[in-house]
Amino acid sequence: MSLDIIGWGALNVDRLCKVNEFAPMDGETFIYDETKSCGGSASNTIIGTAKLGLKSGYVGKIGSDSNGQMMKEYLIENNVNTDHLIESDGETGEVIGFVDNEGNRKLYVTPKINDKIYNEDINRDYLLDSKVLHLTSFVGLNPDDPSINTQFELLDELSSNITISFDPGMLYVNRGKEFMDKLISYTDILLINESELLITTQEEDFEKAVEKIAPKVDILVVKRSINGSFIKKDDEEHNIGIFKVDTVDTTGAGDAYNAGFLFGYINGYSLEESGIIGSYIAAQSTTKTGATEAIPNIQDIDISEIIQSLKK
Repeated sequence: MSLDIIGWGALNVDRLCKVNEFAPMDGETFIYDETKSCGGSASNTIIGTAKLGLKSGYVGKIGSDSNGQMMKEYLIENNVNTDHLIESDGETGEVIGFVDNEGNRKLYVTPKINDKIYNEDINRDYLLDSKVLHLTSFVGLNPDDPSINTQFELLDELSSNITISFDPGMLYVNRGKEFMDKLISYTDILLINESELLITTQEEDFEKAVEKIAPKVDILVVKRSINGSFIKKDDEEHNIGIFKVDTVDTTGAGDAYNAGFLFGYINGYSLEESGIIGSYIAAQSTTKTGATEAIPNIQDIDISEIIQSLKK
C-alpha cells in the first residue's frame, strides 16, 4: 500500500488533569476534571494528516492492555493505516498531563513498551512506499532500551531513499549537541520550536541559531508559539502569523502545526502556504481538550480561504 506519510514515534495514552493553577514548590492543589485520550507526538501529527485527507500510516508499539487497544482503535477510527503497528505483551506508554485555566501544560511521560522497538520489528518496504517518513522522540529511559538505536539504524539505511521530517522535542534536544548533530544529518525537514532551536545551537540570538541550523537541512521550520512560525529553505524565508482562537488546551498544538505544514508540503503548496495551513490547524487544535480532538476534517474547511486570510 502506497501512502503519503508514515509516522514513527512513541504511542501514548494521555491522562489530562485540569487544575486551576499548577501547584507551587512543596505545595498542593486539586484536579477538578480528568480526561483520557490518545496521544504521542508523531501519532498526533499523523492523525492530523489523516483528518486532512492524506493517506497516512503509523509504526509504533502498543501493549496488550486496554490502553493499547484504545490507541489502535483511535488510529483506525481516524483512517490511519495500522498494518504495521507492533503489538506485544506489556503496557502501553502513558503521559500524565496537567493543564491550567490558561491552557498551559506540564507533561510527565512513562515510556513503558515504547522503548522496546527492535530493528527486526520494522518493515522497510512499508516505510519506503511512502512520500514522507515523520519521526519524533523516544524517552530511552534505560541505556539498553533499543528504540532510539533502532530509529538511527533505520535512518542510516533508508534516509537517502525517502524524505525525512523530524520533530525532535525536548527529550532529544536535551541529549546534547552530538546527538542532535547526528539526528539533523538524516533530516530533510526539521520541525522544531524556538526554545529547542536555541538549546541545540547553544545560541541566545534567534537569527544566529537559524544561521547555524538552516544550512544542514533542506527545510527549517521553527515554531515560535504566539510569535507564529519561521520557515527557511536556502534564501527563501517566511514569517507566518497566528490565528486567534479561544484557547482551551495547548497539548499537541505543535504536532497539529506539523500536520498542517506536511499536508501543504505533500500537496505541493508553497512553503508560505504550508506554514499558514500549519498555523491554522495548530490554532484549531487548542480549542478543545486533547491533542487531536479539535483538528478539523478536510471536508469542513476551505484551504484556499484559510491561506488568503493570512497570506501577505
